[in-house]
Amino acid sequence: MTLNQLKYFIAVVRCLSFTEAAKSLFMTQPALSRQIQAMEAELGTQLFIRDKKTLKLTPGGSALYSKLPDFLRQYEEMMEDARNANRDFEGQLRIGFLDIYDASSLFPPVVEAFQRNHGGIRLTMERFSLGELPERLYEGKLDIICTYGFSLFDKPDLVTVNVQKFDSCVMFNKDHPLANKPDLTMDDLRQERFIQLGREASQEGYQYIANLISRGGISPEVQYVEKNDDVLLWVEMGYGIAVTSDRTVERHNPKVVIRELNMPEVKGHDITVAWRRSNYNPAIALFMELMEKEAEKQA
Repeated sequence: MTLNQLKYFIAVVRCLSFTEAAKSLFMTQPALSRQIQAMEAELGTQLFIRDKKTLKLTPGGSALYSKLPDFLRQYEEMMEDARNANRDFEGQLRIGFLDIYDASSLFPPVVEAFQRNHGGIRLTMERFSLGELPERLYEGKLDIICTYGFSLFDKPDLVTVNVQKFDSCVMFNKDHPLANKPDLTMDDLRQERFIQLGREASQEGYQYIANLISRGGISPEVQYVEKNDDVLLWVEMGYGIAVTSDRTVERHNPKVVIRELNMPEVKGHDITVAWRRSNYNPAIALFMELMEKEAEKQA
């Protein structure tokens, strides 16, 4: 649950109208409704009783609202204290990105604002494989990582924030017979050779694709490789296909085609930013404040 969602909740309570609250927040009513629904889903309880004419708080919503204003005031005071304390802070923030993730739509405004506001902090950004990112985070070689959320499910001592959604897709050589087929299904791929990372490169990535293939009811030939560059190489040469995402840098490659897959299991996965709870680098909070604001803006 994000700070902005809590602010949205307070606005709805005070207006007792999604339409009026959306106007006061300079956002659309459907977008505001989605944010409140996401809060309710995360809490596992309903916050509002909705009917055609009135909007009322549930007992759970009342309990949440009774403590939120004081909490938000304290939060703002803490953030202001942190900003003042770090105004002249000189340090380092090391960010690791998934090697195939296209960060160009979300991160440039965040990085620009961070460097403008905190010029004394040296920012480094590097790309690593799906398996390397959590390893380097735990080794203390990175402060923040941005990766597929499913790769962090069993990782302890992490704070995670979901910043984008992605759908899994299929990557073909541009001249492949299926490269322009509409409504592509797993059954269409039954006779294809899949190129994917092996267990050693990424246990989570390996398992995700294996589960996807299994749910699709097919048993194709699979060629295992060690790096995502190798996956791309095989597909570029026309010797196989690969599962990738609609947020991959590979979609800018003129030698391949990224196609949507008509399968519910591939939709709506998370791009996640994570850091260790035990990492007290103050630059993390400064960066994530900007990150969450931009993610909310683009949602």
